[in-house]
Amino acid sequence: MSLKSLLALALGASCLFGATNVLAATAPADPGVINKEQILYWLVKRGELDAEASEEERQQALAAYTAKSTGAGSKAAQVLKAREQQLLQQARSNSLRQSKLMRAQSRVADTDVAKRVKVLAVLVDFPDLPYNANRLSPGDTEMYYANYSVAHYRGLLFSDAGFPGPQGQTLPSAYQYYQAVSGQSFFFNGDVKGWFRASQNAAYYGANDPNNNNDDKAATELVEEAVAAAVATMSADELAQYDIEDPYDIDGDGNLDEPDGILDHVMIFHSSIGEEAGGGVLGDDAIWSHRFFVPSAPGQYGQAIPGSNMRLFGYTIQPLDAGTGVCTHEFGHDLGLPDEYDTSTEASDGSPVGLWSLMSGGSWAGSPRGSQPSGFSPYARSFLQDRYKGRWVNEQSLDYQALDSNGTQVTLEHANSSGVNQLAIKLPSDSIAFTPAYQGQYQYYSNQGDQLNNALSFELQLPMSTSLTLKMKAHWQIEQDYDYVQLLVDGVPLAGSHTKSSNSINNAANIISGDSAALPGGEGEQGWQEISFDLSAYAGMSKQISLVYRTDEAVGGYGFAVDDIRLESDGSLVYSDDAETALETVVLSGFVRTDDTRPGAPRRYLLQLRNYQGVDVGLQQDSYEPGLLVWYENLAYSDNKVAEHPGYGLIGVVDADQNLIGNRDSEVQVRDASFSLYPQSAFFGDTHLGNNSLFDDSDDYSAPLKPQAGLVLPKLGLMVQLLTQEQDSSQAQLLVSKRGDSNGTELSASISAQQEGGDVSFSANLSGGTAPYTYQWDFGVGGVGSTLATPQYSYSESGTYTVTLTVTDANNRQTVTSLQLTVSIPLSALFDISGTGLTVQFNNLSRGGSGELSYQWDFGDGQSSTVASPSHTYSAAGSYSVRLVVTDSQNNQSSNSRTLVVSNPVVPNTTQSSSGGGGGSLGGLSLLGLTLIAWRRRR
Repeated sequence: MSLKSLLALALGASCLFGATNVLAATAPADPGVINKEQILYWLVKRGELDAEASEEERQQALAAYTAKSTGAGSKAAQVLKAREQQLLQQARSNSLRQSKLMRAQSRVADTDVAKRVKVLAVLVDFPDLPYNANRLSPGDTEMYYANYSVAHYRGLLFSDAGFPGPQGQTLPSAYQYYQAVSGQSFFFNGDVKGWFRASQNAAYYGANDPNNNNDDKAATELVEEAVAAAVATMSADELAQYDIEDPYDIDGDGNLDEPDGILDHVMIFHSSIGEEAGGGVLGDDAIWSHRFFVPSAPGQYGQAIPGSNMRLFGYTIQPLDAGTGVCTHEFGHDLGLPDEYDTSTEASDGSPVGLWSLMSGGSWAGSPRGSQPSGFSPYARSFLQDRYKGRWVNEQSLDYQALDSNGTQVTLEHANSSGVNQLAIKLPSDSIAFTPAYQGQYQYYSNQGDQLNNALSFELQLPMSTSLTLKMKAHWQIEQDYDYVQLLVDGVPLAGSHTKSSNSINNAANIISGDSAALPGGEGEQGWQEISFDLSAYAGMSKQISLVYRTDEAVGGYGFAVDDIRLESDGSLVYSDDAETALETVVLSGFVRTDDTRPGAPRRYLLQLRNYQGVDVGLQQDSYEPGLLVWYENLAYSDNKVAEHPGYGLIGVVDADQNLIGNRDSEVQVRDASFSLYPQSAFFGDTHLGNNSLFDDSDDYSAPLKPQAGLVLPKLGLMVQLLTQEQDSSQAQLLVSKRGDSNGTELSASISAQQEGGDVSFSANLSGGTAPYTYQWDFGVGGVGSTLATPQYSYSESGTYTVTLTVTDANNRQTVTSLQLTVSIPLSALFDISGTGLTVQFNNLSRGGSGELSYQWDFGDGQSSTVASPSHTYSAAGSYSVRLVVTDSQNNQSSNSRTLVVSNPVVPNTTQSSSGGGGGSLGGLSLLGLTLIAWRRRR
């Protein structure tokens, strides 16, 4: 049976997108593309904010302007987005089964899978705002062009060589971006049509709807008009090129790379600044960039496109001055990625992601702003790799349970390399604190989440009686009417003391919904209620009793907890289950038997090495520090709404520097989140520029004074230590370990050394002890040393040196070891020359050899010297050949000759000119043909 048929059955055939009969929805704003600086610019330019406004007034104005972007839009919008994810997930499951079989037959590796998409981009303007009379001036946007031509958008989206920037520079295209982040396995192709003129003025489409979270009123109508106009200019054969995918697997065959009658990818560009960047001259009437769907009639995907056999469903929409960042961000949604920004309904400092990910603020990285978007978070890379295969990420995985105190060393390449560029550390699932059982230790719990259909079932043999009542204690927090609990008797919902017979949202009957704590008579903070059902009609029968918990695709509470289930007959107890014993007769399908905790979800640490290479070059513009990023992924959360749950979210970076940068928002606070062996670069307002090379989960990374910028981490004894790090953060060696007890094995160490002349690379070989370790090296040269795990040192003299290493572990245990190192450097006679007039200073730069060196100088005028760095005055100007012979204690010799020309000193003219000028000649010795050698002998 096809997915479409299954959905129709599951949802009562009311509508492909659910029993809520959502036929249309206003278009929700995307908070991930907000440009605060440009919003303030336009508020001032339009006279809505005083140019001299205080910082507090500016922040209040920003909060008011961006309020529409908080939250996920109307309920209808949330349902549409979430149900699309449900369809995609089911289609993905079908495809995995099919692709596994196909790959087994063809032996094609995941990394060899290439994905090609075809995007139809359409340009549309308004009667009151033509694209070529857009009322913009060069200072209004960093992406200002005198002509926003079709060719400009073709370059922006599809060029394989970049496109011209506003100042003539070459900027990366969306095609190049997706090629880079996918390891050249994802091909973003297509074409641009337009410009077309909308039937209504701009405000008709972009005005905010106060009844629907101030979403854009009719953006979907604009999309329908624009696509219809574009399709009217295309032949059937050309149009068919834009339908090569079946992402929802409509025919249920598991093949997602085949036509399905729906345009695959539609990108709309309108003729205004986007509302997310201030809205330009339109202000609130501008369309906010987003990804969404056109309305769907019952049983259909989207709308039929007039004059064709094709349908329009999903789309993205961008502004006139869109940069690569906005386009790639919105297309990321088209690929199935969520926002990693805070989308909560409350004012927020922002999630702890900032510019580190395209799906948060990274869409605005680079100069001009948004022209060099940063890479994806490791959550997004893993998602894309799983869904599309190819080369989005090369991940190495460790299991926390398998780690020990000795640690595991990992070599990590930078995130945009083809080597191992991501390290995953799988953590044990967490248990979440929950309301204790009503009595005893255990209770039954429905679990929490979207798209649930969980059940607790048991068989009852009902006695012959005129009074049979099923009673139980329960508390619940359930999205009113959209989600619900039912008690089923052989699959039929039964009315009870706390049920509602029907509702306007769906066709479910006899449901329990809402919040038990809000009802009278509840016990405790959660409002334990005694609920009852009359089973007298089933006297003498055997019946299956089921408690079912069903949720839709968005929003919801913690669910339903039940305890002390009992059946009474004429006041006598016939059956009871207090959950204290795991009964074989109770079948749990999604429900769990639990205590004062509830099950957590999978969670991982994901490590990336980020620098200014590849797509991350734009991070330098915003002073984001290169180094090791430790991300925490917690699937107990489906979003990054840190204003609602500060310190917790789907994905975020662990900030290595917990010193706040003033009162700035999270985007600024996490600029120095990377762990590094090198100090930070200067940044305005940041007075703590030291480095941190050790992640230790026993430390506090919650940013207590700015909790939305921090993360609350599990205390598992996990540590990650940077051992080595290239200067440009292109590669690093890590030690991942688990803290051991204080009675661990004895700590011991030895030294390894690799020599090339006087250049020596040292490394420590450790066993026992408890990580992390600290290192103190002494290279045997006047107290010179290092605290790195694998240092390098260049010796200037041959000889035997005692190298000493002191290692200290996490429990302050120490071990000291040493190595006798013999260094042999070839003897090399070197010198440079300086001086004035006939007097010349010869500077000895010789190196190498053994023991004490002796020197023999021949100045080329019959004079000589045995001083290491002599001074010599020539008797006359001329050309002289100077030779130095150096001999070491083993009678090894090296010589070096140079030719120099000396001149008589210039006698200054003591007569002052009438102009009072002070000369202007070099007035000194001309030394020609001299070579200055940079080697210096260390002492």
